[in-house]
Amino acid sequence: MEHELKRLISESFRDIKKKEQLKPYEVPRDFIIEWEFFSQNNGLLSDHGKPMWPKLRQRYTTELDRLYEALASREIEKMQGIYHNRNGQTVMETVKMAVRTIIGSSDIDVKPSDQFRDLGGDSLSAVQLSTVLEDVFDTRIPVDMIISRGSDVQSLADYIEHKQGAVIDRPTVASIHGVGATAFHASQLKLDKFVSPNLLAQASTLPRPGGASRTVLLTGASGFLGRFLCLALLADLEECGGKLVCIVRGKDNASAYERLAGVFGQHDPKLDHEFRNLSARRLEVIAGDIALPQFGLDHDTWERLSGEVDAIVHAGALVNHVFSYSQIFEANVLGTTELIKLALTARLKEFVFISSIAVASPTESRNALDEDSDIRVSLPSIAIDGNYATGYATSKWAGEILLREANEKYSLPVTVFRSSMILAHRRYIGQLNVPDAFTRLLVSIILTRLAPVSFYNTNAIMSCLTAHYDGLPVDSTADAIITLGLGHHEGYRTYNLVNPHDDGISLDTVVDWLDEFGYRIRRVRDYVAWRDEFEGALQSLPEKDQKSSTLPLLHAYERPLTPISGSLISATRFEQAVQSAGIRLECIPHISPSLIAKYARDLETLGLIPPHEKRDSRLASCEAERMHM
Repeated sequence: MEHELKRLISESFRDIKKKEQLKPYEVPRDFIIEWEFFSQNNGLLSDHGKPMWPKLRQRYTTELDRLYEALASREIEKMQGIYHNRNGQTVMETVKMAVRTIIGSSDIDVKPSDQFRDLGGDSLSAVQLSTVLEDVFDTRIPVDMIISRGSDVQSLADYIEHKQGAVIDRPTVASIHGVGATAFHASQLKLDKFVSPNLLAQASTLPRPGGASRTVLLTGASGFLGRFLCLALLADLEECGGKLVCIVRGKDNASAYERLAGVFGQHDPKLDHEFRNLSARRLEVIAGDIALPQFGLDHDTWERLSGEVDAIVHAGALVNHVFSYSQIFEANVLGTTELIKLALTARLKEFVFISSIAVASPTESRNALDEDSDIRVSLPSIAIDGNYATGYATSKWAGEILLREANEKYSLPVTVFRSSMILAHRRYIGQLNVPDAFTRLLVSIILTRLAPVSFYNTNAIMSCLTAHYDGLPVDSTADAIITLGLGHHEGYRTYNLVNPHDDGISLDTVVDWLDEFGYRIRRVRDYVAWRDEFEGALQSLPEKDQKSSTLPLLHAYERPLTPISGSLISATRFEQAVQSAGIRLECIPHISPSLIAKYARDLETLGLIPPHEKRDSRLASCEAERMHM
C-alpha cells in the first residue's frame, strides 16, 4: 500500500512541476510517508502549534539517513553510466547527462544555451559537476565557470574540447603545496612556479610606470564591490580622457557588456543612467576569463593590453565560504598570477589587489594583519582545517604572498586593500550584497521578529569592553580604493579597509534601530533559548525566504560573540591616508540609523521582506536624511 501511495504522490509531484514550471531542486526526490499527525501529544508540536525541530530531527534522522544513502547509491550508478558511455557519445551529450544526474532529474531537457544555475544548480552541486567531468574527461572545469552567469552548457562543452586539444600544464594545489598537505606554506608560493622564466627574466628590465594612469584594467566589475569600482573609475577617467577596460565572462564582447550593464540596470534608474552615460565614452568590455591562460584571449588582444594598460585593479574573485582552497584555486590564485603576468609584460603596471581581513581569520593570527608586516613572515603557514571561509581566505593569502615577491624581485608597484564587511550603498536604491552575512542576518531578524537581548558575551561587556560592528558602505570602500590605490608608482603598501571607530555601534544597536523603525523585534533574554527559537522560526519560513536567511550560517551564532572595541585589527595607515588625502570620504563613516533604514527599504525593494505596514516617523526621517547626503 505504501509503495503504491508513494508512486501516486511522485506522479502528482511531476504534474505540479510541469504545471507550475518548477525547477528540479524544488521537487522532492524522495520522501517519508507519516501516518500519524504532528501534535502536542506526541511532542512534535509546541503549545503554540509550531514544529518542534529537535524532536522532529530525533524522530526522522535514521529514516532520512537511509533515504539519503539510497539516493547516493543510485547517483553512483548514474555516475558509472556517465563514465562507461563517455566514448560512445559527444562531449556535449556527456555534459548534458552529467548535468541531469547532478541536478537529480532524468527527465529534464538540458539545452546548450541553459545556464547551470537556471537548471537548479548551486555552488555545492557545481563542485560535484566539476568533479564528475574531471573524472570523465581528465579535465578540470573551474567551479566558478560552472556557476557563472556568463557561462552556459555549451561553454562547458567547448572548454572541455579546447582543453583536450591543447597541451597546457598549469599549476595545481598539489603541484604547489604537495599531495596530501596538512598545511600550506608561504615558502611554497613562488612566481617561477606560475610564470615562465623568459617573462620573469625580461621583467627585471622593464620601464617603471610614471604619470597618471590613463588606461586601467578592472576585474570583477560585475560583482558587488566591482560595479562601484567600475563607476568610480569611469568618473575619474572621464576627467582625464582615459579608458577603462573590464574583463567580463561572456560569449562575445557584446554579451559581456550587456551582462555588466545588467548589474547596473536593476532597481535604480539613476544608477543605470550614470553607467550608460559614462560607459559610452570611457569603457571597453572584453569577453574573457581571468582564470584561463591569458584570460582566454587571442594573442593580439593580449599583446594590445600588455602595451596599453597602465594600471590593474584586481577585484575579481570567487567568493564562496564553503569551497576549499583547491576548489577556489583556479579562479583566485591562478587568476591573480595571470594578472601578474600581464603586469610584468611590455612594461610594469600599477597593481591594486583587493584582499580580505579573512587572510588571518583565526583570532590568534590577527597580529599578522597590521599594515606594515610582510605576511610571508607574520603568517608563514596556514593549517588545513574545516574553519569557515578557509578556502577563500587562503586564496587571498596566496595572492598577497605572490604580489610581495613580484614587488621585491621585479619592482612591481603594489597596493593591497584588506576589506572587512562591505555594506550597502548609501544612495543608490537596492544596492546591497544579498548573500553576505550582514544582509542575511537583517532579513532573518525582520522576518522572525526575534533577536537576543545581546549578540555578545554580556560578562565581557560588563567588564568594560564595548561591542562594535566592523563594516563600511560599498561607496566609501570603492572611493577609498580608487583614490588611495592609483598613482602609486613604486613600493608595496597595505591598507586595512575597516571601520576603526570605537563607537559602541554593534549588532545590538542595529536591532534597536530596527525596533524603533517599527519592526517590533522581540528580544529573548537567554541566548541559547533565542538560538533554538530562531532556528525553528527560520526552518518554518517558506523556502524562498530560507534561501536569503542566515540558516546556512547559523553555526556562526552557536554562542555569543566576543565584543571588540573598534576594529579587531590596526588601520592606522588607512585612517591617516583618509585624513591627509581629503578624499571623497572626508572621513571614515560610522554605521548610522540612515544606513540601516536604507537597508530595510532596499530589502523591501528586492522582495526579501514584506512591505512595512506603516511608515514609522523615525524611519521616514532617516530616509529623508539619506536623500540629502
